[in-house]
Amino acid sequence: PEMIIEKTGYGAGKRDIESIPNLFRVVMGTGIWDDTGQKSALHKDTVVVMETCIDDMNPEVFGFLMERLFEQGALDVYWIPVFMKKNRPGTMIQVLCRENCKNDLIQCILTETSSIGVRYYDTQRILLPREHVFVTTVYGEIQVKRIIEPGGGVRMVPEYDVCRKIALEKNIPLKVVYDTVAKSL
Repeated sequence: PEMIIEKTGYGAGKRDIESIPNLFRVVMGTGIWDDTGQKSALHKDTVVVMETCIDDMNPEVFGFLMERLFEQGALDVYWIPVFMKKNRPGTMIQVLCRENCKNDLIQCILTETSSIGVRYYDTQRILLPREHVFVTTVYGEIQVKRIIEPGGGVRMVPEYDVCRKIALEKNIPLKVVYDTVAKSL
């Protein structure tokens, strides 16, 4: 069943069975279904992962590329150091997106970089439910993420963009804004 795995155990029996191995495996976990048979708070969805590796591009382009990818619907963008053929250092660009953004993002990568091809594949993920809510802080009412944890607990997380804007407006360090907001949650 779909679950969050907590423990796995293996064992071997003492009896010899000619046709099959006498082995046993137990997997224990918390189901993502509640006691009524309804799906729990965890959400499952499918996203597209796109990848390409580059070893011949001016590194200043990467920052601009990230901005463009997010503007066109990327859910997340990663730079992963890799070693390519002839032992050259390079960067793997990995982008997560929804299916409806895939073609635009591939076009962006092929246009804005020196890449000559992009791999992509669908993958599943499980997410905690979250919503944006407003809370009152010393900086006024600001937006935070409200996340429901598997056990039912609630976690509040300040939004980066909101904290960044406050830090710039008030000319204070970003970490001070984060710490102050976190204490008021």
